[in-house]
Amino acid sequence: MNRRNFIKSLLGSSVGISSAGAALSGMSLMNSALAQTSSRFDDYKALVCIFLHGGNDSFNMLIPSDNLDYLRYQGVRQNLAIPQSDLISIAPSSDTPYNLAMPNFMAPMQQLFNQGNLAFLANTGPLLQPVTKSQAQQNVNLLPPQLFSHNDQQKHWQTAWPEQALLTGWAGRMADLIMDTTNPLSMNLSIDGTNILQTGISSLPYSLDANGVETFSALNPNESWNNDRVNVFRQLMSAEKHILGQAHNSIYNRAQSNIDIVANAVNIAEESNITYPANHLGDQLKMVATLASSQQLFTQPRQVFFVSMGGFDTHDNQNTDQPMLLQSLSEALFAFNADLQARGLANNVTSFTMSDFGRTLTSNGDGTDHGWGGHQIIMGGAVNGGDIYGTMPEDFTLDSADDFGDGRIIPTTSVDQYAATLAKWFGLSVNEVNAVFPNLSRFNNSDLGFMMPS
Repeated sequence: MNRRNFIKSLLGSSVGISSAGAALSGMSLMNSALAQTSSRFDDYKALVCIFLHGGNDSFNMLIPSDNLDYLRYQGVRQNLAIPQSDLISIAPSSDTPYNLAMPNFMAPMQQLFNQGNLAFLANTGPLLQPVTKSQAQQNVNLLPPQLFSHNDQQKHWQTAWPEQALLTGWAGRMADLIMDTTNPLSMNLSIDGTNILQTGISSLPYSLDANGVETFSALNPNESWNNDRVNVFRQLMSAEKHILGQAHNSIYNRAQSNIDIVANAVNIAEESNITYPANHLGDQLKMVATLASSQQLFTQPRQVFFVSMGGFDTHDNQNTDQPMLLQSLSEALFAFNADLQARGLANNVTSFTMSDFGRTLTSNGDGTDHGWGGHQIIMGGAVNGGDIYGTMPEDFTLDSADDFGDGRIIPTTSVDQYAATLAKWFGLSVNEVNAVFPNLSRFNNSDLGFMMPS
């Protein structure tokens, strides 16, 4: 059995928690001995995950705009309702239950939507299987574990495998199956520290920050005067005879090699002439654009980037905090899209948001509490933009068929379906998609249609 088939069999099996953990450990140790696999792809594609930490109140991103529908929205949102005079209209290509608008502080995102570069996926969230209100209320086993917990729901979004105690994410499992292992640098690059999403059985993400890669200051190969010192040090390391010393030196050399690759990619990239907003997300996305423009140095035709933005846990002060957050997000996405277009990469890079959960429709007086379903954003030249996918809640009234309780909207589209649609565009086969997302078969539609055919 070859490497890919072994991993597929592991991912697709119903192994127990303890045996799965043992298998993961074993795979990590075996990785160096596995056969190297060259890439099957002759084009470049990248996914950029923008994780909105805290749980974004996305029901204030897409708002019913006609008078009667707006009054229902206003009635349930109370003091959190965006004033009707502050709404800017959008016209999705597909029918929706009511006309929709966005708040004016998201004007850059509205422009991307109207240009066809951005789409929304409505009412998405963690699900074990499709579930109705009565089913969810009567059988707790149909609910994702720890449904309203930040950590647990972040894990669900990033693993798409909530019923297993495996610390592998779906981007990591994709890397296990398709990554070109002749290159020491992972296809998964994080601009925001470690994460479960990009962690696989035999692959780990490479982390840097928005300023670039950290180097060994005393052995910086970018300093010409330092070359002799670097060469002598590596000669000394190669002379190590003890097996533990050799293992240590191998790890160091691999780390140094990765530093060299990434630092070189940053150094040769053309400077962007796009002005990004002066915020952390803007800085992260600028670095993603820089790395993507130098992707030929990575020799990985597929890459997944991870960036994030915090502050969305708006139990308090939502009317002040969330507009600033969504404005910053909109401005950063607008600049990133312009940068990718200028670099000729708009059709190659697809960005998408994830967030812990949606939030309650009802106000707690100064904000919202943890909810369930919510809307997500997909952006890129390969996106069937200017439209809303999934199913919008039928109405904005409490105790409706969509309301699990206290204004917590039951998702009608699962994380699995969302991620699987992205994975298909990324180049995974049907069998590989099913291996990465073992619960996908519980849902009727594995391709939501928001990506153009490859």
